[in-house]
Amino acid sequence: MGLLEAIGNALVGVVKAQEESKQLSIAITLILWVSAFTSAFLDNIPYTATMIPVVGILGDELPDTLPIKTLAWALSFGACLGGNGTLLGASANIVTAGIATNRGFKISFLNFFYPGMAAMILTTAIANIYMLIVYVWV
Repeated sequence: MGLLEAIGNALVGVVKAQEESKQLSIAITLILWVSAFTSAFLDNIPYTATMIPVVGILGDELPDTLPIKTLAWALSFGACLGGNGTLLGASANIVTAGIATNRGFKISFLNFFYPGMAAMILTTAIANIYMLIVYVWV
């Protein structure tokens, strides 16, 4: 858990160092993308459970600029969509690969990685734009 705590502390430091007017957009983008890439290689459930206190700290320390609900959505989108990036990203991916192997269709890490990572990047970019439109620009 030391790695996840380090990631969380780095996020808090970066967001707090920004101008107040930019903190929300930076927090959304950072939480979303860091969550997506981390969840692609670590199971997304323990990652999310570890990051909930970090999101809470951000929301508590900067309540006027960082609404906790918005940060929670960024974490949720990132962890969920990041799980699609690799075979290891979500338990469902591993179960599906096991079932496919039992049926004669081998899904290797790299066979899953290329389309999975492309889909993850595309859907995370869409979620990022959506969140910035809804929570920052409008």
